[in-house]
Amino acid sequence: MAKNRKKRKIQQPAHTGVKFKQTKRYLDMCYATTRQIFRAMGEDESLFDVFTKRQKQEIFRIAVSPPHVAAEPGHKVPRPFIQYIQDHVTMSLKKTYFNEEIGVTWMDMATVGQALLLSFSVEAYTNILQPPQLEVAKRLSDAFTAKETFSGSQKLITSTIQVALMCLSQPNFRIYGLALPSPETSNKRLSIRQTLHITTHDCERLRFHYCNKERVAFRIMVGPTGEVPGSGACIEMSKLFPGIKHDHVLNIYIQSHAIHRLKDRVDTLHPAVRNQIMILSLMFSQRVVRGADGRMYIALVIPADSDARTVGYFAFTIEGNNLLVLTFLPLLSHRMPEGNLLMERLHLSQEDVKYLGMDKLSFFYDVDIDQIPALKQVLYDELHLDYIRTLYTTTREKGVSFNEKRTSFVKDFFRKVEDYSFDSVEKAYAPVAETDVLEDD
Repeated sequence: MAKNRKKRKIQQPAHTGVKFKQTKRYLDMCYATTRQIFRAMGEDESLFDVFTKRQKQEIFRIAVSPPHVAAEPGHKVPRPFIQYIQDHVTMSLKKTYFNEEIGVTWMDMATVGQALLLSFSVEAYTNILQPPQLEVAKRLSDAFTAKETFSGSQKLITSTIQVALMCLSQPNFRIYGLALPSPETSNKRLSIRQTLHITTHDCERLRFHYCNKERVAFRIMVGPTGEVPGSGACIEMSKLFPGIKHDHVLNIYIQSHAIHRLKDRVDTLHPAVRNQIMILSLMFSQRVVRGADGRMYIALVIPADSDARTVGYFAFTIEGNNLLVLTFLPLLSHRMPEGNLLMERLHLSQEDVKYLGMDKLSFFYDVDIDQIPALKQVLYDELHLDYIRTLYTTTREKGVSFNEKRTSFVKDFFRKVEDYSFDSVEKAYAPVAETDVLEDD
């Protein structure tokens, strides 16, 4: 008969939650990080040695755990979304350096650094220190204040969450926000953890008429963050029509149709990234371009270090004080300058572009354009769209090859096109009437 063995309880690693145990391993980590923090503050790390062993242990009786993300009570936030935000916050703190040369991250400052600051500000602790030790504690506290370490970590956490919320919010479904952070403490063990609560907010709808049909659009907006209230996207009329005499602000709304078209055509980007660049493009960057058909469009851009990269366009109409996004057009649409030039130079129709799959971003991912000289000449040398290739540089470095079958298909198409005489061929496309934007695109 097998003996009944007591199941061993798995001990949670220290410094990850409110429950905290001051182990030797934990203290050694704190001491090593403290010495780095001293150097990062411009102080000699040997100053930490003025404290006795007992005093050092007392300093870290207050443990500050990494920020914890949770749903606000009464607000329904999917667990994968909470984990997504938590991972982004943790990664941002670990990957962003307070002092890269010394190797001190913002995670070090938000945990060990905050524990130092709290201990040195507790009167019960400082009363037992001698003058030399008090001087060191004051010097480090003043350095923390001068460098605004607490506010700096809060700004990084808040900005990281704002980006994550922008990725998760959907104008036609639900908007997410961030409540004011609240500290949690444990009385048995002096442990402090900042909890960040995610809130949910309803979308703002608008009914309008277009092409003799009643339609529904949703406000482009970001949720509230702490004390900063939520805000909706707006655009000045002068951005759309330079030189206009009576300028006023338009509220920006978008149809679900445009969001679905964006998903279909910008098909290689992660859904969270698509949401983010959609809000960034319509709410912040707002790059307005005149199309080949004379209409104005708002570009969908991917932020870059040097310049934003356009990967498509939003078609819109104006009704009253509202700008209503109707649909999303691919980069090589016949309505846009890039697509118009491509079709003219290579004698293609809009049907040819769709047949080849050039109306989707995956075309640039799957097809080795370097094997098709005529296409490469127009796309990269004349239109300068080689920046799209850089979107997939990391993937290519991991050994992911092009789609050979699709590349051969496109190659064969252009080989046949080159063998055909275009002397008597007229353009297979023409400007499209303003009222058929949705049905045609």
